[in-house]
Amino acid sequence: MTATAALTAQNTQGVFAVHHVPSKFVRKQIDLCFDDVGVDVVKTGMLAVAETIKELAEALTSRNFDGKLVVDPVMVATTGAKLLPVEAVTELVKHLIPLTTVLTPNVPEASLLLTTAGFEQPAIKNVTDLETIGRNLLTLGPQWVLVKGGHSPLRQDYSVAEKPEERQIMVDVLVGADGQVFRIESGFQDSKNTHGTGCTLASAIAANLSIGMDVLGSVKAACRYVQAALKAAPGLGQGNGPLGHFHSLSIRPFAPGNFIEYVLERPDVAPIWERYIKHPFVLGLGDGTLPLSSFKSYLVQDYLYLIQFARANALASYKSKNLADISAAAAIVLHIDRETQLHLDYCKGFGLTKEEMEQSEEHVACTAYSRYVLDVGQSSDYVALQMALAPCLLGYGAIAKHLHADPKSKRDGSPYWTWIQNYVADDYVQAVKTGSELLERHAMLQSPSRINELVEVFKHATKRNLVEMSYGGGGYGGRNGGGYGGGRDGGYSNGHGSHGGGYGGGGGGGYGGGGCGYGGGGGGGFGGGGDRMSNLGAGLQKQDWDINALPKFEKHFYKEHPDVTNRSQAEVDKFRREHSMAVQGSDVPKPVETFDEAGFPRYVMDEVKAQGFPAPTAIQSQGWPMALSGRDVVGIAETGSGKTLTYCLPAIVHINAQPLLAPGDGPIVLILAPTRELAVQIQAEISKFGKSSRIRNTCVYGGVPKGPQIRDLSRGVEVCIATPGRLIDMLESGKTNLRRVTYLVLDEADRMLDMGFEPQIRKIIGQIRPDRQTLMWSATWPKEVRNMAADFLQDFIQVNIGSLDLSANHRITQIVEVVSESEKRDRMIRHMEKVMDGKDSKNKILIFVGTKRVADEITRFLRQDGWPALSIHGDKQQNERDWVLDQFKTGKSPIMVATDVASRGIGALSIARICLNSCDSLVSESGVLDVRNITHVLNYDYPNNSEDYIHRIGRTGRAGAKGTAITFFTTENSKQARDLLGVLQEAKQEIDPRLAEMARYGGGGGGGRYGGYRGRGGRHHGGGGRGANDLPMGGNRRW
Repeated sequence: MTATAALTAQNTQGVFAVHHVPSKFVRKQIDLCFDDVGVDVVKTGMLAVAETIKELAEALTSRNFDGKLVVDPVMVATTGAKLLPVEAVTELVKHLIPLTTVLTPNVPEASLLLTTAGFEQPAIKNVTDLETIGRNLLTLGPQWVLVKGGHSPLRQDYSVAEKPEERQIMVDVLVGADGQVFRIESGFQDSKNTHGTGCTLASAIAANLSIGMDVLGSVKAACRYVQAALKAAPGLGQGNGPLGHFHSLSIRPFAPGNFIEYVLERPDVAPIWERYIKHPFVLGLGDGTLPLSSFKSYLVQDYLYLIQFARANALASYKSKNLADISAAAAIVLHIDRETQLHLDYCKGFGLTKEEMEQSEEHVACTAYSRYVLDVGQSSDYVALQMALAPCLLGYGAIAKHLHADPKSKRDGSPYWTWIQNYVADDYVQAVKTGSELLERHAMLQSPSRINELVEVFKHATKRNLVEMSYGGGGYGGRNGGGYGGGRDGGYSNGHGSHGGGYGGGGGGGYGGGGCGYGGGGGGGFGGGGDRMSNLGAGLQKQDWDINALPKFEKHFYKEHPDVTNRSQAEVDKFRREHSMAVQGSDVPKPVETFDEAGFPRYVMDEVKAQGFPAPTAIQSQGWPMALSGRDVVGIAETGSGKTLTYCLPAIVHINAQPLLAPGDGPIVLILAPTRELAVQIQAEISKFGKSSRIRNTCVYGGVPKGPQIRDLSRGVEVCIATPGRLIDMLESGKTNLRRVTYLVLDEADRMLDMGFEPQIRKIIGQIRPDRQTLMWSATWPKEVRNMAADFLQDFIQVNIGSLDLSANHRITQIVEVVSESEKRDRMIRHMEKVMDGKDSKNKILIFVGTKRVADEITRFLRQDGWPALSIHGDKQQNERDWVLDQFKTGKSPIMVATDVASRGIGALSIARICLNSCDSLVSESGVLDVRNITHVLNYDYPNNSEDYIHRIGRTGRAGAKGTAITFFTTENSKQARDLLGVLQEAKQEIDPRLAEMARYGGGGGGGRYGGYRGRGGRHHGGGGRGANDLPMGGNRRW
């Protein structure tokens, strides 16, 4: 409660007038406050006149007030205005300060109080002078004095700043009895928005004292509150503006009990909800015009969904942390059980048996929604799961209520009226009420940002319900047939087993025919049987392609720029020589020298120029005209040379020239990559440059939940970036198809072959129309890659940047040391001491080893020796791998120990088996470590072949930077000596004489792309090293 002592006419520029409230009237206000609510803490502000101070002091003493008194001696405003006459200051010192618990003067007010009490004018040179002021004020009678230091900013050494640029810190000094002194320090904030700072601080102290905090805790918390309020100041007015007092408040955008209403009426939700509850499928139920076949298909899917709905509510029960919520979730599960029995009885009337429905395949839309719900439940909390379930629970009730009340709904003779009645029955209405109350109760406990997150979950789930309704109705998307198409004659829309058709076809237009969408009839899955891991891709149906029957598509986009046309062949040859560029094939386009010459549309060029690139890289100069020409292309260039953008930009142009995706269509562009991390990197580039065209993409890889990837694929994406194992999985389970793919990219083809993916790549390409455009990119050009190009590409043209022989990036200094196994650790430490010299070192070092066991051993050894090393390999959990990679990227842990898949020496078939769900996430140097600013690579163990050596050291020296690669070479590696010597000679590097001797006498070449078994650690998984990253660093910190 408040007793007002004075009114002021003021704004941010100053106090212009003061009206004193009569002191007796002020006393009356004080007494009324005490007599009604009661008072624990009194806080004073501007008391205005001596009489009012006397009245307040008398009121407190006459009542024997035993609470706390906080006095803010408001005497001088920030603007310099005098707010308390001299006689009033005397009364304050004489009558009120002796009763005070905490006195809070600023420096000018403290000086005035002390001089009034007979002390000398204090001089302030450092923080100890503020402490002296506090001790002197303590002699006037208060229990505690807080001297506010805002008027005396200090240097870092606690001396008073004399120049504006010297102001570094502020210190508020709290002085108490028995010599207690506490400094509350904060950084200096140069702000003019300080209006009401003192009043706010005193009020905050009083508020903290009122809830039982001690004086020190109250003062410190209040100071921190005001510091944050200064930062949050809104900047109002032309003078000293007010603080941002609301920085720690969170305000819910709805009244208690109105959360659901708020959600459904939000502008971003209402249109989605309206489409959901008034979907054409729903309206067809109401007026009886829905085709019976569509409804029967829906009934089957609804039965399959009810099982998942029950699972989700059981998960909600498990996620609950109190008995009331557990009981509520259990009650819903019991209701679902009763609803399922009703559903089965109802389905009998349509000739559908339980056995028939249980044997039916779940539609992709049903899978997408139900697994989205379960995924939310697994990855998030109880409330998010309830929000994911809410569209179904609330929606069915709202739909039935709307149809039941609609006079246009057909009651007599409608096969659907009973369904409507089921969902307005008392038991379902009660279930909706129970679920709604649960949501309302938990919504009151959420922050505003969390409310927005929950709304996003609700929106996404509602959209999935919309898709399910569209597909579940067997292609019912409009009153005149057509709809979303699919089935046997629907062109692309259904993918597997589609015979002819085209983009038109069917009653309702669109891409599909007016058949039965995902729902009506059809075959029986993908066949198969046997050991799936030993027969990867066996479930894919063989495609019989009739080129003449396939829809036509455009892939020729290149128009030569006049400047390029006017260049003579001699000029072209000179440009190619200068950029170490060689081309093969017939009619290879001339290279471009500027972005404008590439001829990309404006929407692409705007994105490119926004990135600030000065000119195309060598591979881009030649690769862009080749890719835009519609020809099949092979590009060979070192890692970090810009290959990704070379195929991404033409892909965007290609997509924008094709017809839009229809529901059920797969991607237009498919990019295959060997590893999860490379796939994610490619996705980042596609997202960056494709945003202006609203191109949708998804990244499909193993080692993570499938739910989000399935949702993306079911929604429709123009670009799919995938690792072969997970893509095979999606294709076999019918989550996507490749019949719309007309632009295929095989990135780092040599790495995919290393990892044993060739059989899967062949099966994937068998699902893609043969007249597609195919682009193959690689850092090396071994026989296996050449064979694959001959099989998959037609009349291809090729560009090679650098030598076709094994060659390394010439910006990398290669240091190869011939050592024994026992010397490796000492040599490694010697190099580390040079590389990581000084705590301010910005270097990052990536250490490659041959096995997971060695990775953990080396990591433990380094950490015990004081080096901040972390390891990453395939036995680590995904979240740990992500954390390690983040620590390395950000430089928090500048040393990372890694394995690479190919160096394990497992045969191609074994790799393929492991990789279906694992290798997509394992560490491979080709993708996981595309980290900027890796300055050094150390090959602790030499890889099985020299192609892998090229890839490993290619992690440094990227994007024009220089790098260093250190390699330990032992007699075990002697078969690789000749290849390695050739790489070093080509790059003009220093050569260890012992390596040259090995190459001369050690025999043959490198052991092949699927080289020999290394032994050390070999096939077994992990060697018990799960805790290497958790090992504390040794006391002798080396960095």
